[in-house]
Parts: sequence; structure tokens; C-alpha cells
Amino acid sequence: MRQDASTLNEGNVGQPGELNNIAHQWCWGTVDLSEPHGWNPLVAELATAACVMLELWDRVLSERQRAELTDAFAADDARSARTAAAFLAGVSRLGHANPSRMTSFGAGQRPSAALDAARAAWRTRALEAGLPLPPPGAPSRRADPEHVTAAVLPRLTGCDCADHVDGEQCRDRDHQGLYVAAYALNRHGADVLHSDTVAKAYRATGGPAWDTVRCALADDVARDAGLGARTELARLIRPADPVRLTAFGRLVSQSNALALSDTCGGFGSPHDSREVLSERARRRAREAVARMRVA
Repeated sequence: MRQDASTLNEGNVGQPGELNNIAHQWCWGTVDLSEPHGWNPLVAELATAACVMLELWDRVLSERQRAELTDAFAADDARSARTAAAFLAGVSRLGHANPSRMTSFGAGQRPSAALDAARAAWRTRALEAGLPLPPPGAPSRRADPEHVTAAVLPRLTGCDCADHVDGEQCRDRDHQGLYVAAYALNRHGADVLHSDTVAKAYRATGGPAWDTVRCALADDVARDAGLGARTELARLIRPADPVRLTAFGRLVSQSNALALSDTCGGFGSPHDSREVLSERARRRAREAVARMRVA
């Protein structure tokens, strides 16, 4: 999903520097040794989750459910809520893009020569592409990826307040919805996360270099969700109560589960163009929701 850096830089808050248009495509989402590369690009999985949410909104949710979600987001209209829901579903796994997670390639899988080869090949190519991986064996802080998402997402979507840089909730009324939505993406329920937990997770985010990677991932998801710019989210949603978004959190989990179903089908290559990855994401989303409706 390559994009022009000057276009991406325009209007985006919290950008640490010029975006690397290649590195983010080398973040892995799931390890799949049946694929030529041995893994699926995280950006493709995020885009698919966003497209699944759009399919669910259009083909599965009832008019009443759409109205309830629109009300929960305090959105101006259902169209705005639909766009916001798709973007948030897509970026709900954004926190996977952190140094500890990325260096754990294949963790939990059965050791094998094929896994070792895939890991070594991925690391070599990812470093060549500019992914800021720590040296082998270097210590790195660990945190739940969902907590990392909550720590970084508000700044990516419009909170530029200097006193709130680590995910702790901002008091600016125009930004409160960003924090409520980011915290609601926690799969365990919208009322579980605490700002102290999120602040601790921020220490595992990897710093400015990884901020740049996550910026690029979020921009790709925004395009596939129909969001003109990430900073539009602040005007699209204004939820005041995270508990009201608990049902939305379950819908996000469903979107990701459907997006990751049938992973042996492959999500593409980090060499694919943005157009190819986007079209594949839309097709996979349609197929996943269709299978769900038949089952």
C-alpha cells in the first residue's frame, strides 16, 4: 500500500517525521508458513478488518443496530458512524506494530526449520525496508498490543495536546471521544482499561521510529475505511461513555475474527501495490461475511 509521503503528511497530527513508505508493509500480522513469504502483512489484515466492518454494517446489522451505534458514537449521522466504525475496527490491532511483538516472529508456533528460515528471511528483508527492529537479543519492553493501541491511537487521530503524549486521557472536550473510542477497542470490555495501564504500555511503543510505522499503517486503513484523513475522526465521533461502546467492542472482535478466517488463503505480499491489497481486502471481506451469513 504505497502512498506519497507529502500527501500523507498533510493534515496529520503527531507526525514525527517523513513517512517511510516501505517499512510498514513489512510488519507481520500472522505467521503462515503455507505462504511464499511465511507470513501475512499486518497492513493487509487491518485493511480487511475495516472492510469486514463495512460489510457487516451494510449487510448484517439491522437499522435499529446501526441507529444504536450511531447514538453510542454521538455521531452526526449513520454514515459518519459507519466510517468511524470501519476505521476503528481496522486499527484495533495497530498496537501489534511494536518492537517486542515484531521480534517475536512465530512465537507460540511449533519450532521447525521452515519457521526458522521464514523468521530469518523476514528479518533481513524487513531491516532492508527500514523497519526499526532492535538488535537480536536486545531487551525491549512488552505490553498487551491492545494497550499499545490505546496508548498511541488518540495522538494519531487528532489529540496534539503537549501534556498528553502517553495515552493518558486528555481533558480537552474535542479530544475526549478519541480516548473513549481507543479504550473501547480493548477486547475485554470498554470499562477495563485504566489510564495508568495505558501509560505503562506507552513505554513499549518503541519511540518516534515506530510512531512513523504506525502512522503509515493507520493512513492505509483510513483510506480503505473511507476516511479522508485520520484527524477527521475527532469530528465524526464524540462518545462520552465508554460503557456504551461495549457492544461495539464485540463487533470489532467479530470483524477481526472474520478478517482472519481462512488465513491459508493468504493476504498478499509486502510487494503488492496499495490498489492490489485494497481490492483483495474488499474481496476477502465480502467472502468472509457471506460465509458467516450462510453458516
